Amino acid sequence: MKGFSATGVAILALSWTLPGPAPAQEGATSIRAGTRLLHEGDRLAEQGQFTEAVIRYKRGFERILPELRKIPFKHEVKRDVTKREHLKALLLKELDEDMTPAEFRANEMALKAFGLLPRDFNLKEALAQVYSEEVAAFYDPKTKTMHLIEEPKAEKKPKPGLLERLFGRKTDFDPDENKTVIAHELTHALADQHYDLDALEKAVKKDDDRSLALSALIEGEATLAMIGASMDDWDGSQVVKLPAESLDWTFSLLAPFLPFLGGGKTLRQSPPIVSESMLFPYLKGLIFCAKLANDGGWKAIDQAYQELPMSTEQILHPEKYRARPDRPMVIDLGVLRPIPGWTELGRNVLGEMQLAVLLRKHGGKSAAAGWDGDRYAVFEGPKDRLGLVWLSTWDSENDAREFTTAYIAAQTAKLGKVSKPPRRTPDTLWRNVGEFLYVVQRRGLDVAVVEGFPAEATATLLEAAFRAKKTEMTP
Repeated sequence: MKGFSATGVAILALSWTLPGPAPAQEGATSIRAGTRLLHEGDRLAEQGQFTEAVIRYKRGFERILPELRKIPFKHEVKRDVTKREHLKALLLKELDEDMTPAEFRANEMALKAFGLLPRDFNLKEALAQVYSEEVAAFYDPKTKTMHLIEEPKAEKKPKPGLLERLFGRKTDFDPDENKTVIAHELTHALADQHYDLDALEKAVKKDDDRSLALSALIEGEATLAMIGASMDDWDGSQVVKLPAESLDWTFSLLAPFLPFLGGGKTLRQSPPIVSESMLFPYLKGLIFCAKLANDGGWKAIDQAYQELPMSTEQILHPEKYRARPDRPMVIDLGVLRPIPGWTELGRNVLGEMQLAVLLRKHGGKSAAAGWDGDRYAVFEGPKDRLGLVWLSTWDSENDAREFTTAYIAAQTAKLGKVSKPPRRTPDTLWRNVGEFLYVVQRRGLDVAVVEGFPAEATATLLEAAFRAKKTEMTP
C-alpha cells in the first residue's frame, strides 16, 4: 500500500556525474556559517518569532547538508508555509494528483479483497487524516517546494521522541523538532536536485512493492542524514559508522510499540497495513541505507539511486541487493476473462513487506520470506462483490509450500465461520462459500489464488493464472 508517493513497473536507467565534495577549508566555512544560522534560529524561537526561526533553520541546513551528505545543492530550495488546519485539504489534492480516482479505488479494493482493510474503510480519508496529524514539514518533488507547517496554539507537551520527530506532531514550537524535520526534508530536496525523485516515482507507478522499495531508499537516506544532524555530525563521517545490525536489532524490539509511542489518534487506530506501510520506508529504509553506508559511505547511497532496489525483499534483506543480488520475477497475467457482469479494476504487486502484514498471524515474516515475485488482478462483480486472481512465485518449493500453508490459514480466518481449516495443508484446496469459490493451488514454485468468483469462471481463471509469463526484472 502506498500513501502519497506514486506507485510501478519499469525503472529509468539514469547516470549522473556528481560533483566531488568541497575542499576541507571551504567545507568548514560552510559548516560554521550553517551552525551560526541555526543558533540565530534558536534565539528567534526564544523570542517567539517562530516563522523567522524556521527560515533560519532552513538556510542553515542548506549550508550544512552538502557537507554532511557529500553532494551540493544546485540552487536554493523553494519554501511555502502552510497552516496545520489547511494541510488535510492540501494532502487530498496531492493524492488526487498522484493517482486517478480509478487507480486509487483499484488499490483500495484490492486491499479489501485480500482482507487487509475492512470493507467499509475509507482509505483516502484515513491517509489524509494520518498525514495531516503527523507531518511537521514535507518536500514536494513535483513542485520542488518545501512546505513548512504553521502550528496552531497548543498546550505545552514533553519533548518528542524518535517516531514523533520522524513525522512531527501538533505542539507548541519546539526548536529541536523543527531542526530535525527540516534536516530530513531538505535531504529530500538535495536528493531531488541530483536524482529527480518525481521521475523515479512515476517510473514505478504500477508496482506498489517497487514503489515502497524506492520510498525506503528516499526516506532511509533522509533519516540517516537527520540522525547525523541530530548528533552534530556536520561532516557526516560518524553517522555512516552506526552499525546497521545494531539499529535493526533496536527497531525490531521497538516495532510492536512504535504506533503507540507517538503520533496522532488516526495512526494508532489504523489497520496494520496502513501504519506498517507508513513506517516501513523510515525504519527499514534506515537500516538498508545504514548498511550501504557502513560498506561504502555516502557514495554507496549515491550508487543506489543509479541502481535502485527492485523490491521490498531487497530492503528487508540488504544482502539480496548487492552482495547476493536476487532480482524478482515480473509476472504478466495476460488476458483474464471472467463471466459477464465482472469488471477488472486494476493490477498490482503485493511483495514481501505487504505479504508479511497479510500473514502476520499465520507465519508472518517467515512465510513471506522466499518471495520471488507476484502479480494480482482485482475484479468487481454484481452486488459489489470482489474477485481476486493472484499468482506468486517462490525461490524454492519449500518456500512455496510454507506460503501455501500460511495463506490457507489466512484465507480461513478471512472467511470466518463459513469456512473450516483443512486437517492438513494440501497443494490444492477448493472451498465453496455459497455460490462462490475460493481456491488456492500450488504447482512447483508457483501458487495461484482465485477468490470470490462463481464456479463457471473459477477454473478458467485458475488456468489463466498458471499460464502467466515470468521474466526476471532488469535494472
